[in-house]
Amino acid sequence: MKKHLLISDLHCGSLVGLTPERLIDERTERTQLPLWRWWKKELKKIGPVDTCIVNGDAIDGPGVKDTIGHLSTDTEYQREIAIEILKEIRAKKYLFTYGTQYHVTGSEDWENGIAEHFNAPIKDMLYVNLGGYRCRFRHHAGRSDIPYGQGTQLFKEAIRDLLMAIMEEEKEAEYLFHSHVHYYFRAENVHQVAVSTPCLQVPESVYGRKCRSMYYDLGMLELRPEKEELRVIKHIMPIKFVRKREYINV
Repeated sequence: MKKHLLISDLHCGSLVGLTPERLIDERTERTQLPLWRWWKKELKKIGPVDTCIVNGDAIDGPGVKDTIGHLSTDTEYQREIAIEILKEIRAKKYLFTYGTQYHVTGSEDWENGIAEHFNAPIKDMLYVNLGGYRCRFRHHAGRSDIPYGQGTQLFKEAIRDLLMAIMEEEKEAEYLFHSHVHYYFRAENVHQVAVSTPCLQVPESVYGRKCRSMYYDLGMLELRPEKEELRVIKHIMPIKFVRKREYINV
């Protein structure tokens, strides 16, 4: 049985993005060490995969508005970190999509260099046949902070893909995967399944100050094509390991 790993929103270069243990310093070790060690443990549990799909925002970018929240704003160095991390995944093949313009695009599309290192394609919308299931991967999707609004944003993408397929005289995607929102959600009907992916950036530091999401999930998804469906296996790190509510006694 083939298995594939879907990851997104590593934000390498951010102080709270996924960071190799050797680069973690005392400023963020309380949150980054648990994340890194969980990541390594889960990769060992998953084992080798046929394909690793990196669904955008592999790096955090130059931080035009918030350089204080960065391990480094050097995008070349950020790419090196991302490549080091992705090598930890024992994948036969890599596929990439472009992330958010603010993070990954400037004088060039910085994620191109990461994809080139793995001799992999990188697309805005990536169409993949996973074991007979038609899948579409794209980083961007609308978000909702209303507790019951996440499905609406995902089905907007599903209906959009359905209409695009009609105009292009193609078959619509059966499974759609989006990232960007930093939470896991799944919406489906008889014809289509739409999923938003968890992230690998901790909601702390300067980034955390502006984070007001009703939901926030750290992790990645394992995709296994089976006879009846494309099985989506969640690997989620409990948020309490890196974000604790501390009441000050006065």
